[in-house]
Amino acid sequence: MKQLSEALARFVQQQNLYNEAYGLFQNHDIRPLMEKISDCWDNQIPVSPELEYLYSHYEMIDAKAAGTHKLKNAAVEIGDAAVLFFAAPEHLYRQQLGYRWITSGELVQESSSWPPHHVVIATFNDDPVIIDTIALGSPVYAAFEGGVPQQIADSLANFFTALSILIEGACTFKGELKDEETYETKAEYIEHVKPLLHHWLGDNQTTFLLEYLSLS
Repeated sequence: MKQLSEALARFVQQQNLYNEAYGLFQNHDIRPLMEKISDCWDNQIPVSPELEYLYSHYEMIDAKAAGTHKLKNAAVEIGDAAVLFFAAPEHLYRQQLGYRWITSGELVQESSSWPPHHVVIATFNDDPVIIDTIALGSPVYAAFEGGVPQQIADSLANFFTALSILIEGACTFKGELKDEETYETKAEYIEHVKPLLHHWLGDNQTTFLLEYLSLS
């Protein structure tokens, strides 16, 4: 877990630097826990060793969810271009609704086409970030507008490293990643982050990640 531990520490550092300078969300982030916890998710959800490490050592903060029926999640900002929402582990079952479990009125049925070892941990524009919980390292996939999921990282560690790179780049550009007239991502930002992402993800995964986040 050394690589994941280092990746998460780097991610939190970049997240905090960005949020302190430019973040829109307050008390709505991912933070290290003071004490390790366990079994904070529904036992119907398969959890890989990497996911167990994440949820045992980090908390998804969502102050506005307290005392409500809102799905508790943490917001991860990538400048003015993208915000991912990471579900808290205690709400992982709810996050799977519409994917592994399909609702019809009060009836909940398991999907015949969704692999049960695929767990949705986050969304961007309601499109899922998916962990393969039985593969080594917990590879990460993303689905585009209901399409077939595409792999965006070989491991959960590489995924959080990629997020760190994107957030660090956003901080370098003072959070302003979109052209005010065209609303397309600035070419300078893509040129800054793409070779860094390529080192960790390779060509195809870098392309899919940028497409998923509407950055390309």
